[in-house]
Amino acid sequence: MNQGSTISARYPAILSHLLICLVLLLFFTSYFIDLDRELFFTIVVLVTVATVILVLQYKQLLLFTLGFLIPFSFPLQVFGTSVVNIPSEMICALFTGFLIAKIATGGKFDSAFLRHPITVLIFCDLAWLFICSFFSEMPEVSFKRFIIRFCYYSTFYYFYHELFKQDINNIRRVFTLHTIGFLVPIIYATFNHARLGFTTVGSQRISAPFYYDHTIYGACLAFFIPFLFNSALRAKHSKTRVFYLLLLIIFMAAAILSYSRAAWLSLLIAAGINLILKNKIKARYLFYGCCIVLLASVVNWQKIITSLKENKEISHSNNVSMHLKSISNVNTDASNKERINRWKCALRMFADKPLLGFGPGTYQFFYGQYQQREDLTRISTFNGTKGHAHSEYLNYLSETGLPGLLIFLSLLSVVCVKCLVVIKKSGSKEKRNIALFVFTGLITYFIHAFFNGFLEFDKMAMPVFASFAIVVYLSNTPDKQKNLSP
Repeated sequence: MNQGSTISARYPAILSHLLICLVLLLFFTSYFIDLDRELFFTIVVLVTVATVILVLQYKQLLLFTLGFLIPFSFPLQVFGTSVVNIPSEMICALFTGFLIAKIATGGKFDSAFLRHPITVLIFCDLAWLFICSFFSEMPEVSFKRFIIRFCYYSTFYYFYHELFKQDINNIRRVFTLHTIGFLVPIIYATFNHARLGFTTVGSQRISAPFYYDHTIYGACLAFFIPFLFNSALRAKHSKTRVFYLLLLIIFMAAAILSYSRAAWLSLLIAAGINLILKNKIKARYLFYGCCIVLLASVVNWQKIITSLKENKEISHSNNVSMHLKSISNVNTDASNKERINRWKCALRMFADKPLLGFGPGTYQFFYGQYQQREDLTRISTFNGTKGHAHSEYLNYLSETGLPGLLIFLSLLSVVCVKCLVVIKKSGSKEKRNIALFVFTGLITYFIHAFFNGFLEFDKMAMPVFASFAIVVYLSNTPDKQKNLSP
């Protein structure tokens, strides 16, 4: 090895030592100045530099750590009104900076990864968000949303794909660490809920500040239940099986106590799809079944409408059965009526700006003027709070127009197709098992996306985009692999 290459190989270590010296200098300087502002600045620099060192020398360790930390990262207000999840989003920002530096210095990328249809559609999604931000009604908001999405794609999609490519076992390791980290907010939320007597009243915020309300809390719980079920079922050692089974019971109990109807519904649908895939039910039988259900619905349409009108169950009932039945109550349930109000606003906004939308992240600032008196509920608001369209799909439609929604739907469709191909055609049993729990977990998110939108938060962006990375890895990798033991 020549001298130049030796220096290049030692560069990260040399830089790490210089950064540590800088941190020590800043620490002692702030100590002697003894001002809170300088001390705070020093702590931020200390954490940032330590993370930079990890990025430079221990990316794999940091990615595992990030997967563990995300469930109990918490929001912190910085730079005035900006809110950042600490430490997860800071780590994402550093990974994004590392990726930008790699691109700027001509770093090499896996050509199969770049050419994969999922990667291409992610590029299209980012490009369209960027274009829409230029024509946004509030460019500063839209570019901020674009940067956040770029950071999430960079970290959770690109870097986790690199991690999974190193060793297929890293998939289960990341998911396992994430579920272990999830125990912190589960214990916290359960303790808060116990103080309320496990009632629905006031339970919407029991998981805050880790998960801002019960809907995203329930959605993230539901996403990982298929993984835990698969791991408990496939474990080769009794201790491992007991470990995953215990986690599964905890997650199932937490999902029930979240009182998130979307979480319950998504799990029921995902379970049904899982049974269909495991039992290899042929497509034509599913088609016949759908035709029978459709025909029965048409024949009994009037009875269905009457039943919906007579449904008076409300979402704040402590009875699980009644709480689930309240999903179809669109007459007296304020939560359902407000969701329909938001959907109508999104469609009206789309009608005004069908091509480019109002701009990423702007729905909450403009939907108020699109509300109509007959749609208002007791929880309606005009001040931009709780301002999501309550649908990932309609939010895309109102903020990025029809092209944005079509790109997003194409991305989800390709992910599903590629995952199903692995499940049905892969010669590796382990790959099929991984693809099955990834696909089932994604189904819970796709169902949730009809009723809520969570991709703007790292709590949901991580499992969704990391799952996209898993699908790319599985579809690009030959079947000959070593056995995987959970």
